[in-house]
Amino acid sequence: MKPLSHWSSAQLSTLRLALALTVSVLIAFIGGWPGAFIMPVFVCVLLSAGGPPIPIKNGLVLLFMVAILLLIGLFIAEVFVPHPVVCLLLVSWLLLVGQYWAIRGGNQLLIVILFIAILILPLIGMESKALLNAFVGGLFFSIALAVFMCWFAHALIADPRLVANAKPAPAPPPRQETYRQAMIKTLLVLPLLFVFYELKLTSDLLVLVFVALLIQVPSVEIGLKGSIGTLVANGLGGLAAVICYQLLVLAPSPVTLGLAIFIVSLLFGQRIFSGSKTAQLYGTGLNTVVVLLGGTTGAFGDGAATDMWVRLVQIGAACLYIIAALSLAENWLKPNDASDRETAEA
Repeated sequence: MKPLSHWSSAQLSTLRLALALTVSVLIAFIGGWPGAFIMPVFVCVLLSAGGPPIPIKNGLVLLFMVAILLLIGLFIAEVFVPHPVVCLLLVSWLLLVGQYWAIRGGNQLLIVILFIAILILPLIGMESKALLNAFVGGLFFSIALAVFMCWFAHALIADPRLVANAKPAPAPPPRQETYRQAMIKTLLVLPLLFVFYELKLTSDLLVLVFVALLIQVPSVEIGLKGSIGTLVANGLGGLAAVICYQLLVLAPSPVTLGLAIFIVSLLFGQRIFSGSKTAQLYGTGLNTVVVLLGGTTGAFGDGAATDMWVRLVQIGAACLYIIAALSLAENWLKPNDASDRETAEA
């Protein structure tokens, strides 16, 4: 076996992702604090993106911003939940701000945190204030652990070549076009939000978590081909999660869980860092594995098995909803040539 110094950047990135994700899943499984499954989800998001590690100063600023966003969500849940109309208007406006920020090239992790804070925390607040406070604290702890885990993984499996491979972000569209696309995306998510708030579907929060992740995947916006690719990737992730879960039913132990996650991470990681056009889809599929297992590995009885299939159906429904909504709005989301010319002339 070749020493790590002779491995390619893709091979090192795959090994780094597999080791960090395995350790994260085991820590979350054994720790079991509120929102623990968010830790491996964000480890997957951070490491599957490739590139160099986050500088320490930037990481600390990132955690500070995460705390601010969570406090915003907590404030909405504490103050505005008793006033549903005002609460929905405020959440809708923040959702629009988040979509605008995302299209302009904002930090994807912070955008996902914003969506989780404004979509999920008010719903939890409807259920229990004590649960809300515990979840917010657990969520911040999970994200902080995810950042530190990524630093540790990069220190353990270093690759100086990643600095040279970092790519500049693409130029954002004109502001007028950004407003138009952000408004359309917000309008697409609002019906789902209204249903959750009206029916108080606090037991189905996984759907909103997945919508918050999926809405940021560019591939769902590129028509039928990209939509089919997203469905296939999430289907593969769901299949891998079911296989891992069945192994856990046969041998319910942290060792089985760790081996299953490590093997799945290696298989998906090879595709994520392959440099192909579908690489990002496999990152989404791996997130599906983590999210599904994260909600069902707390028990190994029939109830947990039922939860696995329910969550699989929920994620499939969320995926189909976003893809169908974006497909219907595909012509609206295309750049408006007339507005682009007006912006350029101005």
